[in-house]
Amino acid sequence: MDLSPQKALPRVAKVSLVDEVIAAIRTMLSETWTAGSKLPSEQELSRQLGVGRSTVREALRVLGHLGLVESRSGLGTFVIEQRMPQPRTQYPQGPEALVQLYEFRRAIEVPAARLAAERRTAEQLATIKSSWRSCELAVKRDSAEEFARLDFLFHASIVKAARNRFFIETYLGVQDSFADNVTLILGQGQLKSMLHFHDELIEAIERRDAKAAARAAENNFKETDVRVRLLFRGTIGSENSEKR
Repeated sequence: MDLSPQKALPRVAKVSLVDEVIAAIRTMLSETWTAGSKLPSEQELSRQLGVGRSTVREALRVLGHLGLVESRSGLGTFVIEQRMPQPRTQYPQGPEALVQLYEFRRAIEVPAARLAAERRTAEQLATIKSSWRSCELAVKRDSAEEFARLDFLFHASIVKAARNRFFIETYLGVQDSFADNVTLILGQGQLKSMLHFHDELIEAIERRDAKAAARAAENNFKETDVRVRLLFRGTIGSENSEKR
């Protein structure tokens, strides 16, 4: 249904604009917009928030991957969930270790995606696709733990397709840390939002578009960055509550 907000969206400061827009929209999701509601158009959101349409579009893209909203071709953007679920587990190693893991992954997975697009064989492409199908089944079973374990195998298949033995040996060394930390990040959104998370990456590797593959990998990390920040804020808030 179309929705006329009961109160205007707050204008946001021009600092970390995408994060600020995400925060503003999440506030409206929790306070005003209900599941099934249609959001105002990108142009209207841009006007109310005082930011460019590209910033609004990027924020909605992230919120879509978090499972809170859904874009429907020709119809607009709709609310799927008003709030994100509580994190399923606590930090196994601490925030610093989590950040360092994702720094490590980014340093390898982005160039590996580019190299995989250039060097992959037909057999390696089949393995990448098969690995992701297994991840999709885990999403449909609503098993974050299973998805996290299979997600490592998916990314490892891309690293192997890059055919750099130093990348491969180094990447396989983080397998024990991978699943628990990915499960933490998955807790910052609906698991079903991961169903098509890597479609662009796989398609780019399939058509041997190295630039598009690296860009898709980098874009996925940008959305993961948002989840990491949300996780930190939630954990810090819980710690402060316990101290009071």
